[in-house]
Amino acid sequence: MKIQIMIGAILSAVVSMNAHSDWYEATGQAFIQQGNTAQARQTAIDDAIKRASLVAGAKISSSQLVQNGVLQNERFNISSQGEIKQLQLISESHNGNLLTVTVRINIDADTSACVGSSYHKPLLLSQVQLQARQDAIYGQLFKLGTDITVQLEHHLHDYSPAALVKPMTQIVTAQQLVYPETDRLFSHGNQYVLLATINDLSLGETTSKFWQKEQKERFFAINVSLYDLFEQHLVYQQEYRTSADWPYKSKSTPQSHSQAFWQLPYGQKIDRLLLGVAEDIQQQLQCKPLLSSIRQVKDNQIMLELGKMHGLRIGDELQLFQLQRHPTQSGVKRVIADSISLKITELTEQNAWASGKSELLQHIQQGDVVSVRKSTDF
Repeated sequence: MKIQIMIGAILSAVVSMNAHSDWYEATGQAFIQQGNTAQARQTAIDDAIKRASLVAGAKISSSQLVQNGVLQNERFNISSQGEIKQLQLISESHNGNLLTVTVRINIDADTSACVGSSYHKPLLLSQVQLQARQDAIYGQLFKLGTDITVQLEHHLHDYSPAALVKPMTQIVTAQQLVYPETDRLFSHGNQYVLLATINDLSLGETTSKFWQKEQKERFFAINVSLYDLFEQHLVYQQEYRTSADWPYKSKSTPQSHSQAFWQLPYGQKIDRLLLGVAEDIQQQLQCKPLLSSIRQVKDNQIMLELGKMHGLRIGDELQLFQLQRHPTQSGVKRVIADSISLKITELTEQNAWASGKSELLQHIQQGDVVSVRKSTDF
């Protein structure tokens, strides 16, 4: 059934003079809890609004889900970097207890709010490590790390548009992220690595009454670390915690790869927490510069190790800043020379040719690292 609903100025904020208005279409989903379709519909609409607003450049506050790593009551906030002017609910569908909506949103986004927001920064996602293996015996959740990696990847795609996510097939530890391994990963076109470790799956006190199925509170804790490969330092670290009822005496609780697991109160709490992780990673990356190695220099053109997959388009006008890593202080970038103005003339999925004035390109050499920004970002 197709629905046409117009909601004017449902969320408002101060909009800068640099804002521009665009329409975005997005899909949101939510599970219907205890037959409350209206609440599920609102949650799904909020889900769609968040996706569209992130793509448009409006900043979403992560406090809606997580505060100091602990899951809180949901609150939905868009900062003063954007305004939702109109919202149309285009369609609504039901698949069992899963409700899906499609919305079209008119957003004023402040393009000057974040100079690094235009392009996608390459992010390696390590396999999530299950440290609390002894706790995993309850429900046989020994593959939870693998399944949470898949779930987190989905949320990063949906809620972290600043990231170009590439899942790894192995677990990477913080001890491995040292020179020369960091240089090797960066030389292969990666800029950040996201690590996560599950530290707690333990059971707490009984929560059920004597006439109910026996349940205990079950805890969940995951430690998340974001590393910058070029600067070779830790950008962000946070432990996230939540808990929910768990049928601890059940002989056949769902496995963690199944939809049934993620519909359990425990699975839903973990999923919402992972969504909060993805939004926090977006907050960390959205204003970070996109870096590239110079692959080739020819006459008045240079080849960047960036392409369509990073969000570049033919005709984009760029500002390039030549960088070096500080020799003694990790996390510090050194700008070598004044910025260079270039324009993208050729483009593939992974590479781009950009042209500029030859006299300005004389100090650029193959292998140099540059920070790439759209001229319109300034």
